[in-house]
Amino acid sequence: MAIPDISHFSVAELEALKGSIDSVIGGRRQTELESLYATFEEMAEAAGFTLEEVMQARVTKKRVVQPKYRNPNNPMQVWSGRGRKPSWVEAYTSTGGELSDCLI
Repeated sequence: MAIPDISHFSVAELEALKGSIDSVIGGRRQTELESLYATFEEMAEAAGFTLEEVMQARVTKKRVVQPKYRNPNNPMQVWSGRGRKPSWVEAYTSTGGELSDCLI
């Protein structure tokens, strides 16, 4: 597609053209979104799901890691051994406790 030469347009003409372009983009964007939504909805139905179920499945994808350590002073506090050490682990090991004592 050849891009037209607009260098000779006045500011008013350019503003009008810009408004027309924004309007067309807005309408086309909405049409394409609706078409995409319908396609995804058909795909979900063909698989036996609703589109809402599919979208929620994306959120529940996170894998839960089981705790590996438990605070001997407060059994409600646990840690998987991943990421930053919780303050109770730091406090326990700084007072001479061994992390292996906290294994579940």
